[in-house]
Amino acid sequence: MIQLTLHNLKIMARNRHSTFWALFFPLLLVVVFGLFQVGNFGGATINVINNSTNDDSKGLINQISSNNFFEVTQIESVETALKRLNNGETEYVLTIPSGFNYSTDEALSLQYTDQDPQQNEITLLMLSNLLTQHDTSLPSINMINTIEIKKPEATYFDTVLLGLVGLGIMTNSIISIAVKISNYRNQSILKRMLVTPLPIWKFFASEITAHLILAIIQAIIILGVGIFLFGASIRGNPAGLLFIILMGSVVFLNIGFIMSAWTNSPSAASGMGNAIALPMIFFSGTFFSVTNLPWIMPTISELLPLTPMLSALRDIGINGYPIWSVWQDIAALAAWIVVTSVIAIKVFRFN
Repeated sequence: MIQLTLHNLKIMARNRHSTFWALFFPLLLVVVFGLFQVGNFGGATINVINNSTNDDSKGLINQISSNNFFEVTQIESVETALKRLNNGETEYVLTIPSGFNYSTDEALSLQYTDQDPQQNEITLLMLSNLLTQHDTSLPSINMINTIEIKKPEATYFDTVLLGLVGLGIMTNSIISIAVKISNYRNQSILKRMLVTPLPIWKFFASEITAHLILAIIQAIIILGVGIFLFGASIRGNPAGLLFIILMGSVVFLNIGFIMSAWTNSPSAASGMGNAIALPMIFFSGTFFSVTNLPWIMPTISELLPLTPMLSALRDIGINGYPIWSVWQDIAALAAWIVVTSVIAIKVFRFN
């Protein structure tokens, strides 16, 4: 099986299409984001926890929401809001106390990280101005208690870099294996393998192993370019990152096997693979947060297999979380592995 794996790696190295999707395409994006340091400009995302149900609190939320500077999301749980703050899914958490009204001095609570002091000052000033718009006699600056959370500095590029790792692994795993297996089927290679002494499981095991090795190499190169050329800061446990990368790779390889069974030619497999991969690139938070997508799109994005992979990579790589703290993402990836494995086994065909 080792010889088969090495042979498959050589084939992949000679395949320009595979090499492009595995290395050059994600590396090109790393260079683009690294050179231009594309980020979010203007405005602030704020999660509001409303512990009051009176008209003053509702009016305040409406007032904040109507201001174009803020993107407001109401959250029920303090734990959820703080997790989103730590994960970078929101920039501020505003808590309205149960006894809040404009005639008392019970203060609001505004929590934020120390990553952007200038924006923190602007946001506090904007909220204070909104309060004084209701009553100019209010000492609004004293009506907001601020809590700054110390957090290891992470840039937008750090977040995108791990997104590009997931993107590269996903596109290469799905498209490469789908095109390769479809090509083998068209050339009757799969059918002829059934009458050879080679156990068929060894063939598939070598294919999967070769792609997993490629995924590791791919991740190392992408992270290496991002860290050493553009100063990205990835501070998590490498073993944890490796584990998530391998789990995600297995999911997308299974999807590739499924795609190969539903297509009759390599070109069709490539087209279907792109049709599956491209929506996930944009709806799984590769480049931008999906929390502000309209309607039910944020909920749908949680169901995509790339979403838990990116979430776990960022929690481990940027926030430095231990691997057991991302058990929900691991459970989601494990479920995807089981489901896609069952489907791949059922639909796979040799001719």
